[in-house]
Amino acid sequence: MTRVLVIGTALFLCGCASNGSDQKGSDLQASCEALVSAETGVAFGDVQATSTQSEATGTVVSVSVAGAEAPWICRADVTGVITDVEYSQEG
Repeated sequence: MTRVLVIGTALFLCGCASNGSDQKGSDLQASCEALVSAETGVAFGDVQATSTQSEATGTVVSVSVAGAEAPWICRADVTGVITDVEYSQEG
């Protein structure tokens, strides 16, 4: 149920209208921060997007979480829809 809520939130947040690529990048970062916050249970203020990389298949956003040893990774397709959120370190 939580995963469905998280995915639904992502789709809602990514569906926001934007004015240009900078706004799209900011919207995507905010969506990724919200998803990682929900997934980890860490307060939104303790989660921050640290980098965004464009790739042929979409965008990858690295997200720093207070207390985590490694960043979380958020992937979006070329249309900006988030397809995956995962911790970058196994264990």
